[in-house]
Amino acid sequence: MTAESDRGRVRPPDLDDRTWQDLVAEMLALRTTYAPQWTDDRPSDIGVTLVELFAWLGEGVIYRLNQVPDKNYIAFLDLMGITRDPATPAATHLTFHATGPAPADVPAGTQAHTLPVEGEAPIVFETDEDLTVLPVKLTTALLLTPKPDDHSRLVYENVSADLVGTGTGRRLVPVPPHLTTHLCLGFEDPVKGQVELRPRLFRTAPDTPVGTVTWAASVSGTQPGGWPAIGPSGTTKDLHDKRVSLPVPAQWAAQNPQADWNGVGAAAEPFDAPRFWVGLQIANPADAPLEIGLDRVLFNSALAHTALTIHSPETLGESDGTPFQVFELRHRPVYRRPDPEAPYADLEVQVGQGTPPAWETWQLVPELQPGPGKAYRLNPVTGEISFGSHDDRNTAGYGSIPATGALIRARTYRHVASGASGNVSAGQVTVAGTKPDGTVPAGLDSVTNLLAAHDGIDEEPTEDTLRRAPERLKIQDRAITADDFAHLAREASSDVRISRCLTPYPPHGDPWTFGGIDRAPGNVSVIVVPDQGSQVAQPEPPPELLDAVRAYLDARRDLTVRLFVHRPRYLPIVTEVSVQVWREAVHAGVDLTQVHDDVERKIGAFLHPTRGGPDGRGWQVGQPVFSSDLFRAVMPPETVGYIGQISVAPGTPDYPGGRPFPQPAPGASVQVADYELVCAGPATVTVDQTL
Repeated sequence: MTAESDRGRVRPPDLDDRTWQDLVAEMLALRTTYAPQWTDDRPSDIGVTLVELFAWLGEGVIYRLNQVPDKNYIAFLDLMGITRDPATPAATHLTFHATGPAPADVPAGTQAHTLPVEGEAPIVFETDEDLTVLPVKLTTALLLTPKPDDHSRLVYENVSADLVGTGTGRRLVPVPPHLTTHLCLGFEDPVKGQVELRPRLFRTAPDTPVGTVTWAASVSGTQPGGWPAIGPSGTTKDLHDKRVSLPVPAQWAAQNPQADWNGVGAAAEPFDAPRFWVGLQIANPADAPLEIGLDRVLFNSALAHTALTIHSPETLGESDGTPFQVFELRHRPVYRRPDPEAPYADLEVQVGQGTPPAWETWQLVPELQPGPGKAYRLNPVTGEISFGSHDDRNTAGYGSIPATGALIRARTYRHVASGASGNVSAGQVTVAGTKPDGTVPAGLDSVTNLLAAHDGIDEEPTEDTLRRAPERLKIQDRAITADDFAHLAREASSDVRISRCLTPYPPHGDPWTFGGIDRAPGNVSVIVVPDQGSQVAQPEPPPELLDAVRAYLDARRDLTVRLFVHRPRYLPIVTEVSVQVWREAVHAGVDLTQVHDDVERKIGAFLHPTRGGPDGRGWQVGQPVFSSDLFRAVMPPETVGYIGQISVAPGTPDYPGGRPFPQPAPGASVQVADYELVCAGPATVTVDQTL
């Protein structure tokens, strides 16, 4: 643990620094003045016992007194508007299946939940967008790539389980230089009109090279690569997490890959069933290879969060005509949209007068302006609605006061219902709930979440708020230094666990471009890393998180700065560990295989980017690795054995272009570039019994 430095800081003293022993000594010293006849100072004396008792009581009072500075500090932070970061909802995509031949409408605000567990309420998700569920199923995904020895021919691999089924996802789609890779998506039945697909990337499309993207559909007498184009075309930069509407042609026909695709062979097991195909063609016009990190292609799916909308207007109270009135929403915290322009657009507050009330919507503003104005402020953490002070008696006030007797209500708003508890695994959301009007959606057969829910976070601990408050006060919501950018990137979204700002390098000369990051003068590059759980070995920020951080920083940067927000550049750490197990431990029943597996598990946990590290709180970008820290993390119990040998070395990074350091031999440490983040690489663990 890093020691906190007092260098250059003025530390406030305790208001009373006396200890229990000091109080006992002071009271015993007063005996000669107030009780000279008391001469027995042995611990068994009843008088000494009473002195020690009152000293213990006094020590408790002193402890409470010394909390006054902390109380004042917290009151100051409250005055400055610095509160605990609220809980953030978990997110997932809900996939619906229709029952009949007609499409089913699923409006935004439709709910679905997990099966209830005894003693616990179900986790409820609510859709963010309208969806039309088509009565067909996307069942097949074939990845067609050029043969390495003959680029004129294609081979296909069945990747249905990962990209459209219930597999683990996360497929790297390679596109060789000057060639095209096809992802063919097969439907069991045809539909008329449009098909909406949502390609999900687990990493953003690379800045270079940029490939071209074309959507196509199977038509009789054509082959993959010759299918007619449908829908919008663009570049790999357009493969964002958003729905793509594709108008299928009237001649949309089923094709059997084995019988109808000449010059296309199977890389493994052949697929000989006819399907109605939609093709995603990615062409690479550059001389360098292109790789797309595709997580899944979703169909009949809508984004959903554990943030729920109230079903009926909520009465907050009645205005008494006084300035600065505050009303509380029943549920908190208020859900914050990822849209930086209108983060709380789901909230609508109205003021009503008369019988029955004539409701008028007032405007949400960040600050009340001088003079009259039908506006209010929101504290999303506490759920408090506050009005201004301007009326006929106080014309110098800010914002209008609702008229005396006027009713205040929230016509609608959305609140966070679940934080970290909403991070359910795939396939857990299986019960269809209600639509915004309270009715059950018609025409639906089932609902599920093909992807595990993520990004749900509980309310920030008070200790973390107190720790970040000085940095928040210093930065004052503007990005000037590298620390400012790194701090504000974490402020932009609670999903950001690790952030680092890279300054231009070197100060003079050619820009440093290792890791695909241009460090030219005037460029500011920010690396952000989310926490996606211990099961994800290399967390990748989704495109929407990068966009949210970029938009947040863009509004606070200097006008002359060119801002870039990047995913992490991972450096796998290769480890070699030799464990010697005591012979007596083996005779006592210690299993060598179990010791081996336990050491491997500890290595993976120690090198996890967001959950590992020497202190278990994750690694920082650019933080080096020392074998001494790994030694402490994987050391077996003393009764089992000891570490005979341990070494670490850098592996092959996951980014192109090479590293700025020569490849060293395995040793006691790994030098990490300032843009790299370590992760677990290949581990060699040997376990032997001592002689």
